[in-house]
Amino acid sequence: MATATSDLPLYRLDVDTCHRLADAGALDGMDVELLDGLLIDKDSAREDPIHRIDVDTYNRMVLTGALDGLHIELLDGLLVEMSPISPAHTVVVTRLMRHFAAAPQWWTQVQSPVEIRPRSEPEPDLLVAASEPPPGQHLRGALLAIEVAVSSHRADRGRKATLFSEADISTYWLVDLPGRAIEVRTRPGRHGYEQYEVYHEGSVVPSPLDGVADLDIAALLADV
Repeated sequence: MATATSDLPLYRLDVDTCHRLADAGALDGMDVELLDGLLIDKDSAREDPIHRIDVDTYNRMVLTGALDGLHIELLDGLLVEMSPISPAHTVVVTRLMRHFAAAPQWWTQVQSPVEIRPRSEPEPDLLVAASEPPPGQHLRGALLAIEVAVSSHRADRGRKATLFSEADISTYWLVDLPGRAIEVRTRPGRHGYEQYEVYHEGSVVPSPLDGVADLDIAALLADV
């Protein structure tokens, strides 16, 4: 199926999962059918007929348990496959978590959702917020988002950067493992971050948060 979103790694549901979602009521109100693993709007004349899921519908789908164990996230209303996690990725994310969690006044979460309404719920590798989310809710904003990229640079530099900016997340770091550098984006605006800097191995990235030390890139990437 050729669509305007064919460059995204869309997740394709199997029939059993779709039935479980439907039986649990997660698809109520959606006039869709399953074609080639994608939820398609019936009788749609659009060039791209894939049904866009909003955040509330996605959260209902998650609560059914039908998506348990799937490495996916919601971007622009689409179920998108996340890149596999390599050992190097795991080490760097863990080191980042320890670095930022050392300041207890901030809420730090790893590989967990942030709601960017109406149709996105990405799961960046690290989020730092002013406080924990209300009971029963995901974060709906943050002070800092970090993605660690091994092969996901296109999405991380593209649509995700724009989404984080739209959500008014003050600072976005992209840790480029192959390039051994950290890209820092600040000053979020309607069309993306307005300021962009790159810090290479051997330099120190200034901390965007009070009480958190500057980050030594060489230490972060040691033996990785």
